[in-house]
Amino acid sequence: MSQKVMVVGVGGVGQVVVSALHPEEFVEEIIAIDVSDKNLKHLQNKFGEGKISLHKVDARDTSQLSRLMKNVDILVNAAHYSLNLELIDLCLRHGCNYISLTGGEELWIERGSRFKEMVERHLMRDSEWRKNGLIGVLGLGEDPGLSNIFARFLVEKLDEVDEVVIRDADTVEDDRFIIAPLWSREELLMSSIAPAIYYEDGVYKRAEPLSICQEYSFPDPIGVKKIYLKEHPEVWTLSVFLPKKVKKISFWYNYDGASADVIKALWKMNLLSREKINVKGVQVSPFDVVVEVLPSPIDLVNIPGYAGIEVEAKGRKNNVYLSQKIFTYISHREAYNRIGVNGTSYLVGLPAAIGARLILRKELKDVGLLFPEQLPPTIFIKELTKYDLPLIFEERRIMEFKEL
Repeated sequence: MSQKVMVVGVGGVGQVVVSALHPEEFVEEIIAIDVSDKNLKHLQNKFGEGKISLHKVDARDTSQLSRLMKNVDILVNAAHYSLNLELIDLCLRHGCNYISLTGGEELWIERGSRFKEMVERHLMRDSEWRKNGLIGVLGLGEDPGLSNIFARFLVEKLDEVDEVVIRDADTVEDDRFIIAPLWSREELLMSSIAPAIYYEDGVYKRAEPLSICQEYSFPDPIGVKKIYLKEHPEVWTLSVFLPKKVKKISFWYNYDGASADVIKALWKMNLLSREKINVKGVQVSPFDVVVEVLPSPIDLVNIPGYAGIEVEAKGRKNNVYLSQKIFTYISHREAYNRIGVNGTSYLVGLPAAIGARLILRKELKDVGLLFPEQLPPTIFIKELTKYDLPLIFEERRIMEFKEL
């Protein structure tokens, strides 16, 4: 049966979603929504208008979206996460399934985040979605997204789980950029100056922003990188929704070159404050100025470097203490050659497209508002392998326990 997909936001990530779903015979129409003529024109030039209908609409205008949502089977939010709550409610009214790249509203706020609130709000809506037999998957990108699915896959292989560690390996190997935002410039800066949150023994613990760093050796071709402990949605959701209890959960992010030190210096100088100040009679926000002088992610394509994600789970299996890892990556240039985006956009958009495909083919049995770790990981990873991405699994014995 032919089905309709709406993609809200067809910039880099949305382009990946459309490109992955366009060849599918069961997709009758893709309704592309964006406020940018440039993004819509790019889609038109690439695919024509046979299966794709283009609509210049501000996604905050829910009346216009509602008019276009007639008989839409699934909506993919590849725009800003601040749209999520309204889109979730809109999909419920229209009987439409939903996928977002993250969850919540204004997640990053001064000196903290609202991830805990995000989880609570979605849990409040879950029963209505279950009652209506609808599926909404929240945070189905690279991380969150692939990271959650990999964590679930590894945890299922262990009898007891001590620790889950997520390491983001996105890199830019280009000396022209001191800070190279491969995703939202605003989110990169705000998340960098939020306290680092990790989960340990049932408690969410805090550390100063960018205060805990280590060198870590990723599999080739990425190699040794500096990674920093950060807060991220997975710390909150994995601690709640994994099928087995985990003692410790942490997320680590790679900062290339001097970028972490530069961001920390900007923060200490109050140049990442959102409060407006008077500069020669003009009211300006230091934060907005810094954002504007950074390169835009849409301009960071066909550059040297990689997007990659690694998840490690440590625990016991058959009385042996193991470390298990799963890792995937793509170079920015390979992603550019495939679709014309950077590797980060590719790894963010692809899981959302896979999730949409599984929902449209009715291969996901659970209903409700779900986080990625609640999806069956094996079927998802099997779909991922169809895209010619390296998938590296490593198992290492740490210790063996012998009975006395």
